[in-house]
Amino acid sequence: MAEPLFRKITIVGVGLLGGSIGKAARKHGLGREICGFSRHPKKIVLAKRLGLIDTGTDCFAEAVENSDLIVLCSPVEDIKMRLRQLKQLGITRTLVTDVGSTKREIIRAARGLNFVGSHPLAGSEQSGMKYANHRLLEQSLCIVTEDGAQKKSIATVRRFWNAMGSRVVVMKARVHDQALGFTSHLPHAVAFALMAAVPPHLEHLAAGGLKDSTRIAMSSPELWKDIFLSNRGNILKGLSVFERSLKRLKDAIAARNTASLLKILKTSRQKRGRLPS
Repeated sequence: MAEPLFRKITIVGVGLLGGSIGKAARKHGLGREICGFSRHPKKIVLAKRLGLIDTGTDCFAEAVENSDLIVLCSPVEDIKMRLRQLKQLGITRTLVTDVGSTKREIIRAARGLNFVGSHPLAGSEQSGMKYANHRLLEQSLCIVTEDGAQKKSIATVRRFWNAMGSRVVVMKARVHDQALGFTSHLPHAVAFALMAAVPPHLEHLAAGGLKDSTRIAMSSPELWKDIFLSNRGNILKGLSVFERSLKRLKDAIAARNTASLLKILKTSRQKRGRLPS
């Protein structure tokens, strides 16, 4: 049997993504011990029962003690707070990564630590460990950031995500935040805003189009509040571009401009068809 990549892996935040990582790490034998941290003891009990972790605690210092890899799986502001705690505990050599949807603010908070930023593009609008799935990361894209990180640490983090079936792309944090501002954060902002625009008395008449377009508006408000604010500049740029796009559509409809309207619809359909499956 192959030697595990790590002796102890600590998952901080055993929710959908953290639970899926723990379950996948156990399945693939990536650590001798998969330890989970939650502020709620009952969640630790449930995570063990679901087979997501081997051990767990509601004491952060105890959870990260003697770890070889710490994976921070919580909202952006909590990740930044945990990074500060690691510095206070003097845990500066242990390899640390995260799953945060924005990277520049997190990387700034991680200065002085052996940190490699990660963002697995996996998950769903569902939340909570009961939806955790060891196959969630398979064939998904995982972005790893290189800013301020040691080459050896980047290579180890790549091996970790690859071992769970993810395809890894390495890039700068600035590029990540700009790109995800359009491909992830803007769609969520639009979905939330679209749902807010629907009159309550018409909700019972919702058809497939509304449900398909707003599925991600079921995502965690607490999580997305942090994402919107931490990538504020890029999201505002994306929203401005979207506003111009929406105005072109609105103007074409208002003017009964069939040619312009058809061009907008055809171009959008073609672009949607080019998206990776």
